[in-house]
Amino acid sequence: MLHTRISQQLAEDIGRMAEDLRVPVSNLVRNVLEEVFSVVERVTENVGDVIEGVLDEAGRSRRRAAPAPRQDPPDILGWQQLILARAGCCADCSAPLSRGERAYVGVTGSGPSPVTLCADCLDARCA
Repeated sequence: MLHTRISQQLAEDIGRMAEDLRVPVSNLVRNVLEEVFSVVERVTENVGDVIEGVLDEAGRSRRRAAPAPRQDPPDILGWQQLILARAGCCADCSAPLSRGERAYVGVTGSGPSPVTLCADCLDARCA
């Protein structure tokens, strides 16, 4: 059993609807609540899929909008993965790179270069 306070207007609306449907008010309220919970469960189960789809599409859009991959400068010997100690941005697509995020720095014969890339741009350069 459940007791709750509702406005007079809502009580009248529920009573009128129950009368129109020829069901007791308690059955109408129970059926409505069960249906609402069922809908909420279905929606929340699908939210993860929707968000994943949106993020995938955003990534595809970013790659389409990104300039053509640049060729590595001749002094870059390779790329080293690292975890950023401070925020920055990708040298190719200007995507923000957060502190703690994995990124790639170009390595030259004399040490690290100033070129830092996100994983997508590194993949594009190495393709």
